[in-house]
Amino acid sequence: MTPEIEDRGLFKRGLTQVAVTLVPVINRTPRGDVSVRGYVNEGEEITVIFAGRRIPDFGPMHEELRRLLIEANYSAAKLRKDPPVVNSIHLPAQIEGAWRLRFERSSTGEDIRVLQFLAARWVFRDRDGEAITSGKRALFGNRSADVGIC
Repeated sequence: MTPEIEDRGLFKRGLTQVAVTLVPVINRTPRGDVSVRGYVNEGEEITVIFAGRRIPDFGPMHEELRRLLIEANYSAAKLRKDPPVVNSIHLPAQIEGAWRLRFERSSTGEDIRVLQFLAARWVFRDRDGEAITSGKRALFGNRSADVGIC
């Protein structure tokens, strides 16, 4: 699959940029993409998807999330406290991508709305305060006026 075809499938609804607070809850989707729990606005939970050719670019962000989790658990153990709640470990990021709404069936048979954000490019600050920019510019999709930081 060419990068253009991949991006046409991912970003067909256009691109926007959002501020996301990521937490170190990282999984793989059935398609092999990386999913990360995040929060936007007033704490609304979303899933950020790093798909296709952008998966290798996720490495530095994965390492930073892992480092934050390890440091938080180490600090708690050193103080003889319980490990922190994973949702209390935050990595702020600015992500350019596209929204996608999915419905998943719960164990009770109800449809649950899942808001996903498909990442194209992103920036976050590492422990030294250095801005780490990664991902790839989308080759398809109209950009909204707020895109420009990545």
